[in-house]
Amino acid sequence: MSDDAEDHDELADDGSVSEDLTDEELEALAEEDPAAAFEQTGDVPGTHLRAAEFWDDILADMEATAGEYENDGWDTLQLHPGDVTALVPDEDDERFGIDVLVPDDEFGELETLLEAEVTFDAYEVFRATGDGLVLFVVAMEDSDAETAVLYPAYYDAQNAQGMLAAAQTAGEMRTYVRTLTNEQIEFTHDEPGNFGPPTGEEGDAVEQ
Repeated sequence: MSDDAEDHDELADDGSVSEDLTDEELEALAEEDPAAAFEQTGDVPGTHLRAAEFWDDILADMEATAGEYENDGWDTLQLHPGDVTALVPDEDDERFGIDVLVPDDEFGELETLLEAEVTFDAYEVFRATGDGLVLFVVAMEDSDAETAVLYPAYYDAQNAQGMLAAAQTAGEMRTYVRTLTNEQIEFTHDEPGNFGPPTGEEGDAVEQ
């Protein structure tokens, strides 16, 4: 829990999230309670109330997956996004992929890994569906260093068709891990079909 949490009045008396958070308050909330930050719509693009009801389950899946890596002797870093956006390219912005807003401290830990020459040359995606959403956990892997970075994300299966089409054309999916000050680390993923909606036995439905 953030030591600065008590300095931010982000929760109303009934436990709901205020709609008037500043960027700094949203960042503090994302560090303390990512699920609550997810419920904050306000002026933050990409936050999706439908995802909020599944978020605790997805985080639990991420923690369990990290535990499996750790049982095999790997080091892990788990990222806890406060906001996730599916980027569909347009005439003003040609980027596509998943934009993931993370707390500064977790971004710093990721930077430290990269500075230590950890190289992520493989990945796994664990997908599920719920209420028209594709929800997933990505595990970026460096098998030589036995290090994995995991993060949860989601997109609306109907609204993200442009993103998926752009990824197929490029031959890769992209993830932009960033902070509120727009420090950014980009991951690229071969075989972008791994991020498409799961079919058959590829994914599980998430109970509401």
